[in-house]
Amino acid sequence: MKDQKNFWLYATGRLVSLVGTGIQDVALPLFILDVTGSGTIMGTFMIITMAPRLIMYPVAGAVGDRVNRKVIMVSTDFGRGAVILFLAFLAAQNRITIPVLFGAQLVLSLMSALFGPATMAMLPDIVEREDLVRANSTMGALNSFSSIVGPVLGGIIYGFGGLRAAFLINSISFIGSGVIELFITYEQKTRKFTKVREVLTDVTEGIHFVRTHKGLLIFLLFGLVVNFLINPLFSVLAPYVFRVVILFSPEQFGMVQTAFTVGILIGNIVIGTALARKGVKSLLHGGLIFFMGTTFMFVVLIFPQSIEYFGYASWGIFAAISLTYALMGVSLSFVNTPMNVELQKLAPTEFRARVFSVMEVITQGIVPVGFGVMGFLLDMSSAHVVALCVSVITLLVVVLFIFRLSEEVFRKFEHDVPS
Repeated sequence: MKDQKNFWLYATGRLVSLVGTGIQDVALPLFILDVTGSGTIMGTFMIITMAPRLIMYPVAGAVGDRVNRKVIMVSTDFGRGAVILFLAFLAAQNRITIPVLFGAQLVLSLMSALFGPATMAMLPDIVEREDLVRANSTMGALNSFSSIVGPVLGGIIYGFGGLRAAFLINSISFIGSGVIELFITYEQKTRKFTKVREVLTDVTEGIHFVRTHKGLLIFLLFGLVVNFLINPLFSVLAPYVFRVVILFSPEQFGMVQTAFTVGILIGNIVIGTALARKGVKSLLHGGLIFFMGTTFMFVVLIFPQSIEYFGYASWGIFAAISLTYALMGVSLSFVNTPMNVELQKLAPTEFRARVFSVMEVITQGIVPVGFGVMGFLLDMSSAHVVALCVSVITLLVVVLFIFRLSEEVFRKFEHDVPS
């Protein structure tokens, strides 16, 4: 790479903040479940984490295309660091409450929404075109490393130092990331806003692109339904089961989360080597079938009979669930990685950030509602019954997509992707 300094400053800043975020992302659910033991409260927390980001995302994509991306990156890192440092101070005074956490999470979610599109769009500006593949590969490896290390450290740190330690470390990571990013040499290469209404115009262009590509729209609506069912299963129900039902320790909780990321890493390695020449459709179909198999494995493991057989919080059930999570990560890499390649080919570079923002909103748009419903169901019924019902419904949707809809989706993809 010609300009290695800028790239490694960018990569180091991202790595530092991602590790800190991974620590906090494990510590917060543990704290909420320890204090409340409520599925409804956990679901509400996930809504506050996700909904503001989704609402903000289309505008954030437009802002990331028109405002200096380094300024957005540095200011949001410092801003998040300041908010989390304040939370660390409150935790040291034993003044952390659920409403305080919810309010802080709302602010952090909004800043993260601004940070994401600008940061993703900035990388091609600081790396030569011929080095872009290598740069993305390096970032992928660093992201995987942080996703493996962060949750493990989060469980250990929460177990020994509580929420205060997790907040303190994450605040330092964000502030340190912002300091590192200050030294990046960067000039804005995109056209600046001249009128406020240009934001609406940019967002409208992204929506129009998605709406006029029917194959893309069908696929995104399929993603919306599956995410509505599956995301709450593993973001709300699974943490509830691990901490409240199975009684995993913080360390076990963090390591189970890490197993999923290890699976994704293994899956991408397999795709990049043994399955590199496989078609997107066959990888997608195989990945979906594989994923549903691992989902039902998870459901079986959280039935009371299975928990009794292995023993509560035993290393036997920990190993079984960790293996299931790793296989699940492998299966999802077979779905997400090839489809991301197809979508990158489909969206023109001049407004790719806006298109991706719209796609994110469509596929994740009603997931916050799913979080709320899942939290309510957990307080009204047994977790294993809820998980089984959700998994059966998801299987029916996946079967419908594979045997009735995917042919049309890929036929339209082939027609719409520029040669």
